[in-house]
Amino acid sequence: MIPELNRIHVLAIVILLSCLLSRTVTAGTPVNWSDLQPGLIGAEYLMNTSTCSECHEEYINAFNHTKHGRVFGMSPQSDLQKKNCEACHGPMSKHIDAPRREEFVLSLKTEGPLTHQQRNRVCLQCHEGGNRVHWQGSPHDMNGVGCSNCHYVSEKRSGNMLLINEDPKKSCFQCHKERRAQLQRSSHMPLREGKMDCASCHNPHGSTGPGLLKTASVNETCYTCHTEKRGPLLWEHAPVRERCTNCHEPHGSNFPSLLKLKVPYLCQTCHSVAFHPSNIYSGSSLPGAKPAQQLLGKGCLNCHSQVHGSNHPSGARLQR
Repeated sequence: MIPELNRIHVLAIVILLSCLLSRTVTAGTPVNWSDLQPGLIGAEYLMNTSTCSECHEEYINAFNHTKHGRVFGMSPQSDLQKKNCEACHGPMSKHIDAPRREEFVLSLKTEGPLTHQQRNRVCLQCHEGGNRVHWQGSPHDMNGVGCSNCHYVSEKRSGNMLLINEDPKKSCFQCHKERRAQLQRSSHMPLREGKMDCASCHNPHGSTGPGLLKTASVNETCYTCHTEKRGPLLWEHAPVRERCTNCHEPHGSNFPSLLKLKVPYLCQTCHSVAFHPSNIYSGSSLPGAKPAQQLLGKGCLNCHSQVHGSNHPSGARLQR
């Protein structure tokens, strides 16, 4: 039987290896270049970057300062990396012989002739595993988003994952403009302050969870920071256990604590009548027999302060 200390060591090693593997470049399916560009049928690899430099010197100099440029040009490990430019653009023997023939060139530009899936195949020959294992059939894939919509490999525009902009949020805001607007609201996640970004909660390359979340559920994602809300709790609030977004708008709100509505209106979406009348009291309609604390702030949280759940033996109504 393995001693307790050894079991802890083994578990730590397994977790470490899992983290490393998730960030490792994983070889995928080799590209059939003739499927992407029929003109490349019969073309051969040159394996010589200096030949490309004769015409594309400025392009290659910029590329050499990127992460790909350092791996492919300075310390290639695999046969694919040793092909350098041809690893992404295909065999270029025909292009060298007839440089102005468009049918001998493979353009990977977003506005080029290839579909997003064809462009992605070039990237996925190296990056098919890890965080991209669920890319096929993901919402981004099905909506025509390609790798080059968010990443730029020809020159260094960002020190973070070859993104098209130094600010990771701007890659997402190209399409998700409503999220950019929500972020400007008074109550928001600390994205504007740079303490987190969209990828803190979402995996844009595909996920088994809803909304491309990194975890299997909304609550599990929230618990990665708000662990005190996880429980277990003696008295649970059903909407809280079900889904945090029943009450909160995580992308930004004009109400405190990212609430969808101001209390008591938020509470009244479920609690129309429960134990006491839930109508809003005012100075012109004072309840004769009701306690005065219902007037203070006119919010249910004045009394039911443990709205996320209570561990107190007398907290069945989430009051303590």
